[in-house]
Amino acid sequence: MRINILILYISMFTISCGLTDSNHDHEQDHDYATTIILRLINENNTTDTVTAIWKDLDGPGGALPSVIDTITLSANSSYLGTIQLYNESKNPKTDITKEILEYSYEHQFFYTPNASIAQSIDWIITDKDKNNLPVGLTYTVKTLTSTSQIGLVTIVLSHYDSIIKDGIRKSIESDIDIDFPIIINN
Repeated sequence: MRINILILYISMFTISCGLTDSNHDHEQDHDYATTIILRLINENNTTDTVTAIWKDLDGPGGALPSVIDTITLSANSSYLGTIQLYNESKNPKTDITKEILEYSYEHQFFYTPNASIAQSIDWIITDKDKNNLPVGLTYTVKTLTSTSQIGLVTIVLSHYDSIIKDGIRKSIESDIDIDFPIIINN
């Protein structure tokens, strides 16, 4: 039964995964991300580390992502995390993370667990831009349950050209909009 639920989630998020390549008004337009890497380290057990990768090497449109890892976390734990974005369709690959950091006042990540796991996980952005607003390149993740849970977390990178970043609302433009399956193990 548990495997069937996981397969259902994987097929649901594969269909809903998306990556947009919007036209932006700022002078330094960055590449689209073909590779996204999440790294999480358990604050109380540094041997409990998680690396989850999402890859769509042909970019927006075209084929479905070729790699979508599951984020597997321990119950009742707190993790320190980072996200990195690359465009690997170029040689050498482009580190988009540096560009987002440089223009952090125009970007904000949103990490949204779906309804099946939302009460069991807390995703808190820890970095700020020059206006003291959240960015989301670094974060903490707290699992708030002692039971096993399965769900999805949607990661959106909002790009603020047409509206002012307020730290609360997503923009109408997104540089990424993807789903990662997530499992909390007890």
